[in-house]
Order: sequence, then structure tokens, then C-alpha cells
Amino acid sequence: MLVVDDKKIFTLRGKKIELSRDDVLKSLAKYKEETYPKKGQLSSYYIVVDGKLIPIKKALLMVLEYLGYDLTILDFVTQDAVRIFRSMGFQIIVGKGNKNSLKPFVGILDLEGNAIEDKKNIYE
Repeated sequence: MLVVDDKKIFTLRGKKIELSRDDVLKSLAKYKEETYPKKGQLSSYYIVVDGKLIPIKKALLMVLEYLGYDLTILDFVTQDAVRIFRSMGFQIIVGKGNKNSLKPFVGILDLEGNAIEDKKNIYE
């Protein structure tokens, strides 16, 4: 990581990425929680911006798109996003998963368990 004035330079997939804390704040100000997660997507790492928890890879993708970089969410890993945001002083939260993501499957699968008891445990 190289610091130029208040901007920092990172490398992702061989591309030099230059961004500042202000770039991150401006690009993530537009984030709305209902846009993520989409069906089948779940995040365990979040960045905290203005009291909002934003999935960390989604946050980095939004910042990169805002700055005009041509990268996709598959061009970097969670570790890259954590490294970048931590070095810029942002708080990172590690989630424990989400019980709500399991609710549609309650009672469908029985792996020698008790579906009624499992349902009670999930909805507690």
C-alpha cells in the first residue's frame, strides 16, 4: 500500500487502485439494505459506515464502480476487502450467520433429527 496525499494505492488483480476514505464514504452513502443480499447470497463480513452494516465485498465493489474501475465481485476476495478497509480505518464486523436464511428449509430435511424441535430452536 502506497499513500499519496490522502489517497491510498492498492493492487487488485494487477491493477493499481487509488482511493481515499472520502471516496468510500461518498460511494457507500447510496447503499440501501434492501439491495442486498439477493437470494442465495450471504455475507459474514461487514463494514460499518454511518451506522449501517454493509457486506464487505459488496461495499468494495460499490466503491470500485463509483470510481470507474472495471472489476467484478469475482476479481477480489473477502481478505482483499478487509485489508483495504481496515487500512483506511473502517470498522469491520464478523457476522455469525443468519437464522432467517434457514427458515424456508425448516421441516423439509430430516437427517435423523426432530423437525419440530429444530423448528422451535430456529424460531427462538
